[in-house]
Amino acid sequence: MEQYQYVHPWVHVRNDDGEWDVSHMFRRIAWSGDVDSVCRTLELEMIVSATDPRLPYVYLPLAGGISMGVGKETLFAGVVASKDKSTDASTMSVTCYDFGFYLKNSRASRKYTGETPETITRQLCSTYGVPVGSLAQTGVAIRRKFSATEVYRIIDTAYTLASQQTGKKYLLRFSGLRLNVLERTVTPQSVILQRGTNLQTATYGESIENMKNRVIIVDSDGNFVREISDNAAVKRYGLLADVLTQSDSEDATAEAKEILADNGVERRASVTCLGHLKLITGNTIYIAEPYTGLANTCWIDEDTHVWQNGVYTCRLTLNFKNEMRESESGSEVET
Repeated sequence: MEQYQYVHPWVHVRNDDGEWDVSHMFRRIAWSGDVDSVCRTLELEMIVSATDPRLPYVYLPLAGGISMGVGKETLFAGVVASKDKSTDASTMSVTCYDFGFYLKNSRASRKYTGETPETITRQLCSTYGVPVGSLAQTGVAIRRKFSATEVYRIIDTAYTLASQQTGKKYLLRFSGLRLNVLERTVTPQSVILQRGTNLQTATYGESIENMKNRVIIVDSDGNFVREISDNAAVKRYGLLADVLTQSDSEDATAEAKEILADNGVERRASVTCLGHLKLITGNTIYIAEPYTGLANTCWIDEDTHVWQNGVYTCRLTLNFKNEMRESESGSEVET
């Protein structure tokens, strides 16, 4: 099993004068992503000086192309979104996003009457100039209309509606230039975090603050229809009930069961560890830490990779459940 992987990334910048290797010009490189964001972020601390000729300078225009990778693999490709420099410092802070930036900051109005999420995604990405890689195939027909909705929310909604039928979870993630939509499954256990090897710190917590262990279903007039209950949880933690109203033409049992599944004991963990390129949002790891009681396969919901002073480390937020970023924007198109 792989435990640690020290690598030093390269960084290339593209401006009107061409493409430049500026790997040696950065004091700190941070590459990050999380399950709630369609963009991965690259933050750079660039060494610059307007007065010292010994310090090289390469112009980074806003919306200029920037890429970062290791060896022959491109880990990040995107654009410069902001940059800040102080007169009393010899560094400039640069923030870059991958091409999810254009899906997040563009809105669209669309009506779909039977297209699949994969077709919807390709059409939208083509319109906004976002390259597409592999898209999870669902075969689910989407009937939905959207008005001035963020483009990524349209895609999220299409895959959320598909998830409700397929029972699968999906993840939007860029690999280099291309957007991929992946089915969230347990990834091969090639990275194990353990004390004494690659795990530096770990925190673990549990909470029932948001628990719901019984769902009472009522009709549109508030009359009792049925209840769905996790009796074991009620006995152990006390009754924590929710109420769900169903229309005359629907059966809300499946939705009630989903509420119970999504609102059990919340288990959360965060770790810092020696760096590894496979530790990115959407992947799984196995962690073994006896002091906190962690010994489980966990989903990575947030990751930050930092290269600084010749050291490569990761900070991770872990989830014990397989959860996707969900959205139900827009409204249903009547048949």
